[in-house]
Amino acid sequence: MGAQRLGALSGVVAVVLIFAGEAVAGSTPNGTSSVAKVAASYDKHATAQTTSGVLLSLGALLFLVFSATLAARLRRVEGEPFGASGLCLAGAVVLVVGLGVYAGLSIAIADVAGHVEGSALQTLSVLANDSVFVFLITIGTSAFLLGAAASVLTTEVLPRWLGWLALLVAIVGAIPSHVLGGTLDHIGIAAFAGLGVWTLIVGVLLGVRSTAA
Repeated sequence: MGAQRLGALSGVVAVVLIFAGEAVAGSTPNGTSSVAKVAASYDKHATAQTTSGVLLSLGALLFLVFSATLAARLRRVEGEPFGASGLCLAGAVVLVVGLGVYAGLSIAIADVAGHVEGSALQTLSVLANDSVFVFLITIGTSAFLLGAAASVLTTEVLPRWLGWLALLVAIVGAIPSHVLGGTLDHIGIAAFAGLGVWTLIVGVLLGVRSTAA
């Protein structure tokens, strides 16, 4: 199996690992939960938090591999070193940093659950559920997809509808949290799910093309 195909299919595996990590973590205490509730929840689900952190970190690594493969493919077609593909790769780096912070907090919570005061655990819980990593993930998602959309729509290296889909999801991802309120308060996070779908499609498509080549 060639390196190009492996790089493309790494995106598929990345999506599976990341969303599996989210599923394993399950429901976690929110920022308004009492100290006692936070301590009891994480003490009971420490193993799930560790597993979630490991899956997320592995998924983040593979997404970076996929992004580098995609950016290289886009750059060859663009014919310039710092085109839209550069924004695509930069966005991926920001996104992976956000996922790394989230994974690290999950593992840290699992490590200290039952060994520190409830207030300290509550602080980690707040950081893990409503922190800077959320903005890193949404900003990274939006930048990655904006770069991909610009490149696809100008070069047609991929079907144009994938470019328009990337642009739509990127716009949603650019909406900051706590702006719209209500059920749309964290709509930017929905773009992360959209990125997962887009990555699955592109990963399979590039994998098939590399095999045919």
